[in-house]
Amino acid sequence: MTNFSYICIVWISVCVDTFFAEPEISVSGPVGSTAVLPCELISVDTDIRYIKWGVVHEIVFERLHEKTFQGKGYDGRVDVPEEELRKGNCSLVLHNLRLTDEGVYTSFKAAEPSGESLRITAKELLISRVKLSVYGEDRGKSSAPTGDAVMKSPHPLVLVLSLVSCLLVQLFCGET
Repeated sequence: MTNFSYICIVWISVCVDTFFAEPEISVSGPVGSTAVLPCELISVDTDIRYIKWGVVHEIVFERLHEKTFQGKGYDGRVDVPEEELRKGNCSLVLHNLRLTDEGVYTSFKAAEPSGESLRITAKELLISRVKLSVYGEDRGKSSAPTGDAVMKSPHPLVLVLSLVSCLLVQLFCGET
């Protein structure tokens, strides 16, 4: 095999790993604004309305029906509205952003809830990962003219086009 073939194989491996990895969405906003960390349930079970959001190893927000828990430092600033959760929208609304809010947030749903307690002890399934960036009000005013957080999603089209280009070059050039 030529060096080009090795490069194509490595590039294909990177692309495949990227497609099968959990997508990470980026959201950013200035201190004091409101951020919505997107989350959508594919199937909605109207009997079990449970959602948990966390960052690192701490719970930020948890909802089981009308019962809620807000983590330390998030009191009165976070919510996943119950009426939205019924529709499959499990997005976390985070008010009054602080620099300490920055991090990677993960959302989970219960695979098999055990009882009606707020703490679900059964297996939880990962729904989404969202990277939140918070900046001071003096930075990035032109990028966030509304004062609210802005969501940036990664675009996998670039990877697909690169992979196709690599395969086409390999196909037409062949090994010599």
